[in-house]
Amino acid sequence: MEDWNAIAAEVEGAIRSIGDVSQPDGFPVTLRIPGTITGPAYDPVEGPPVYRTLQCVEGYQEIRDQTGTLIAKTKHTLTVTAKPDAIPLKSHKLAIGVAAEDATEDSQWVEIAEVRPLSPAGVALLYDIDLVD
Repeated sequence: MEDWNAIAAEVEGAIRSIGDVSQPDGFPVTLRIPGTITGPAYDPVEGPPVYRTLQCVEGYQEIRDQTGTLIAKTKHTLTVTAKPDAIPLKSHKLAIGVAAEDATEDSQWVEIAEVRPLSPAGVALLYDIDLVD
């Protein structure tokens, strides 16, 4: 029986090693998870956001129309490591090239357009994240 959590840890090490050879610990990306909502429904209060560092490989793909003709649009995708406490959602944002300990509200945050997990046997190993232009 496969230990998918151990495999996820191996995948993270591999992504870290190939993510960006110019950085010794890979290419970090910070996931900004919105804070918990508290208070009454008529006056909700959002708590402080939580930042989590993931390792990534960045890619760009030129988009074609139905006839195969290139259109003036490019899809920006990040393949990121999977961690149980950092599950990316469309409601989250990312700071590319920034580790969580260096992230602030003033960091350059990018919106997530789509998230696609790679999860054999129900355990996420990687996420492909498309970013909003």
